Amino acid sequence: MASLKKKISKVVSCPTCAAISAVLAASKVPSPIRNQIAYDSRVKAADSQLKTNVRKRVTRKLTGKALKRSRILQRALKAVNAKARKKDGSLKKGWSQSRIMKEAHRITKKELK
Repeated sequence: MASLKKKISKVVSCPTCAAISAVLAASKVPSPIRNQIAYDSRVKAADSQLKTNVRKRVTRKLTGKALKRSRILQRALKAVNAKARKKDGSLKKGWSQSRIMKEAHRITKKELK
């Protein structure tokens, strides 16, 4: 039981080690050698260095002006889509997705003036 906990803690603490171990297991490397290679201190050091170098992507909040424009465009798209589509959902003759977007942007621009 203690050895199982030790193995689980190794896997959780170092995903790189677990990945290397899985690759070596698929290559049919014997277990003691596989663990010695996969859980080496150099591999753990590389894993911790990777963790520190990866940064989360920061998202910005929309400004009031952009939010207002987004809401107006949403309403305009809903209206133009209703006008451009048949009951079965396909586009009417002469309409394309490009025309729908152009029309919606035109309406939005007009509303913002």
